[in-house]
Amino acid sequence: MIPEAREVHLSRKDRKVLEACCRSPVTLQRDLKRARIVLLAADGRSTRSIAKEVGVQPRIVSLWRHRYADHGLEGLQDKPRPGKQPIYTKTTDKRILKLLDKPP
Repeated sequence: MIPEAREVHLSRKDRKVLEACCRSPVTLQRDLKRARIVLLAADGRSTRSIAKEVGVQPRIVSLWRHRYADHGLEGLQDKPRPGKQPIYTKTTDKRILKLLDKPP
């Protein structure tokens, strides 16, 4: 079941940023889809019609509508994910780089 669609209201600034994102040839596909979802939602389109046009499931459209409504443009970015801790500290990295710069 799809949650109720959130209304999306864009400021002029946010609209310009999202439209620029859609026009840029270097925008990642995931970011392009998110921008298009929010722009179409702001134009009053239904979740299902946006999903069909963008090529995603309706629950994905709902997710990004909610994230934008709650957090603005920052909500369209990926949340930090846990990763493996670095093996070496920055101090160790600096020492290694210093040793590499020395002649044999």
